[in-house]
Amino acid sequence: MCIESEVANQIYRMMQLHENFSMGSYEEMNTMYSDDFQGMLYIPHMGEVEHYNAEQIRAGNKEAAEFYKGKNIKFIYSGLAIVPQTEIQAAVSYEVIFKQEDKMMKGLSLEVWRKELDGKWRMVRWYEEKGKLL
Repeated sequence: MCIESEVANQIYRMMQLHENFSMGSYEEMNTMYSDDFQGMLYIPHMGEVEHYNAEQIRAGNKEAAEFYKGKNIKFIYSGLAIVPQTEIQAAVSYEVIFKQEDKMMKGLSLEVWRKELDGKWRMVRWYEEKGKLL
């Protein structure tokens, strides 16, 4: 299987797992982050960029799953681009729209995925620029 297909499978699975926040699920998603993970998220209402390591993103996913459990949420992804960088690393970008009831937020995500020693692709870097909640 080519790198683009392998990474795309991980991205599509991650997309499905975001929907599972409404069921309180987050455990499988947390296995998709490398222990070397570094992430940044721009939050417009705070006007600042938050920084995350592997432990923090996993804890944040648990909190999100607890918060969104039982709520009607939807994630819509478009414009997936995968750029292989080496045989074991690829950069990924896409637009994401988050919907909850009558509210919507758009964002742009840039990620780097790496095939680790156990043969699994995991996210090692992430930057997301979120828009305002409309």
